[in-house]
Amino acid sequence: MEHMNGAEAMVRMLQHNGVKHIFGLCGDTTLPLYDALYRLDHGMQHILTRDERSAAYMADAYARVTGKVGVCEGPSGGGATYLLPGLVEANESSIPVLGITSDVAVGSRGKYPLTELDQEALYRPLTKWNRTIDRADQIPGMVRAAFRAMTTGKPGSAHLCFPYDVMKQEVDASDVWAQPEHGSFPAMRFAPDPADVARAAQRLVAA
Repeated sequence: MEHMNGAEAMVRMLQHNGVKHIFGLCGDTTLPLYDALYRLDHGMQHILTRDERSAAYMADAYARVTGKVGVCEGPSGGGATYLLPGLVEANESSIPVLGITSDVAVGSRGKYPLTELDQEALYRPLTKWNRTIDRADQIPGMVRAAFRAMTTGKPGSAHLCFPYDVMKQEVDASDVWAQPEHGSFPAMRFAPDPADVARAAQRLVAA
């Protein structure tokens, strides 16, 4: 059985969802994710920003122009608070932007480590979809759920809190797959293809 670590699984899940650009800024709790971005051949471009606010707004603009999900990332603590305004703007404008924030280790919660913050509570009322990944085996399913939520129904932003130690845990590689139709929006058509409508009309007229 082939395995990869949590950070590598996150990179592959973004790749499989058709992500081409990631906007963000590194912090100490994000280092395993940056290591995975450096090591793996994934075809994505990481764009380093001056601060997390810029990353979120750039991801929003990218989604509006391309019709694809925008992705931004930032570190725990202050980085998570700085990423929030751009995700709120995207959500209120029905634009799918995924914000990934690293976090202190699960085992450090409640022990007052530097940059500890209840990110899930912070993002809950302000994004369409919001989860904390407590175990690495949750990564594939949660990323799929985030992309599905962002691009179906009324589009909106999503947030994933990604703890430092979870990035280092093992993930079964066979679980790492995506539904690529959720990489752009709207994922499901609200109206039929015009060509299909024309063909149907012709058949009705000819009947």
